[in-house]
Amino acid sequence: MLSKSIQRMLVFCFSAMILLHGYVLWQARRSIPEGLPDFSGAYTAGRILRDGQGSRLYDDVLQESVQRSFSPLAVQKRGTILPYIHLPFEALLYLPLAHFSYLTAYAIWLGVNLALLGSIPFLLRRRLQALGKAPLYFWLLAVLAFFPIFVALIQGQDSILLLFLYCLAWTCLQRGTDLASGSWLALGLYKYHLVVPFLLTLWRRQKLIAGFLSVAAVLGLISLAITGWPTLVGYPRYVLGTEHDLKYGFNSLPGLNTNLRGLISGLVPSAHRDLEIGLIVLLSVSVSLLMLYAASQTSSTDSEGRQALFALGLVGTVLLSYHLYVHDLSLLFLAIVLVLEILLSDTSMSSGTRTTLYVSIALLFCSPLYLVLTLRYGQLRLLAIVLLIFFFGLLSFINSLQGRIGGTISPPASAGR
Repeated sequence: MLSKSIQRMLVFCFSAMILLHGYVLWQARRSIPEGLPDFSGAYTAGRILRDGQGSRLYDDVLQESVQRSFSPLAVQKRGTILPYIHLPFEALLYLPLAHFSYLTAYAIWLGVNLALLGSIPFLLRRRLQALGKAPLYFWLLAVLAFFPIFVALIQGQDSILLLFLYCLAWTCLQRGTDLASGSWLALGLYKYHLVVPFLLTLWRRQKLIAGFLSVAAVLGLISLAITGWPTLVGYPRYVLGTEHDLKYGFNSLPGLNTNLRGLISGLVPSAHRDLEIGLIVLLSVSVSLLMLYAASQTSSTDSEGRQALFALGLVGTVLLSYHLYVHDLSLLFLAIVLVLEILLSDTSMSSGTRTTLYVSIALLFCSPLYLVLTLRYGQLRLLAIVLLIFFFGLLSFINSLQGRIGGTISPPASAGR
């Protein structure tokens, strides 16, 4: 359990972070009514469905026409549209909002995100013995102090919804309702690159995979009904095109891709494209195999092991994702909570692993670090180094858990060195 003195210190730090976020918001306050936040792409999708044009959901000409109708200044400032690139079924979320003006819809979506954030402590606290005893205001301050969540709120992103779905999945997993856990995860497939890799840590849970595949199939049929077969088949080509075409604004800032792909692209000169791709594939395969290994080493009856594996899965998923920006790191809030619970409860963890995990969490929660890397250097991808350290710290802890268990599983080769 967190002592009162540590709680007071953390409340002070959280409050300072929130004040810093408030200053950033004040500086960017004019961008919201101009339509510059990412929400404009989602609102565009809702408008297209409202007008019965689902088959043209990924038509750039139509998207530009719609965006110019409610945010012409934003299109002018970007020099391009902000395309809708998620799967069709998610656009149904924005269909009701399309009946309001852009600013009203943005305010409603902000309210929805705040409500989701407010519900997360209630989902998690009852399942956590140490952090669950912290007061509710402490949790709410922590949520708002996490910089990726702040960015997701201001951008009107759907990353908070994905965090909420992961919290539901973890809660169901703790209750032993694997089918429901897989179903909640499948609902996050609108960001499939931040969900599919996570299954590597859960491949042994057949009911969870069954629930995931069942809901995924339903979502696929819904998407087909929205767009029709030709548009749905052409979706992968459209997404790949937006990812590599520099006419889209978000591709002009490659240093903000906080994953393995972003990190390697910053280390390898652009003239050595083959080397870059080779390293990305090699490291991605390595991380994937380590996630599979961690899953095979974790007992379903070991509560600490399940928590560590879930957190490792979230960190590994972020590293493996092909397309990732700062708001997507909101998922790491759940990983941080689970790891902190372990740190506060496990007194036998090695000092090296404990230090590694605490330092990683402190860096990931440091808003000034995000701002310096983003605004001063345009190199937020360097944060992927912290994620790699966090990942290997969790892997070391999972290995150490197996070293404590006598019987069927042998201790890791490094034990006793």
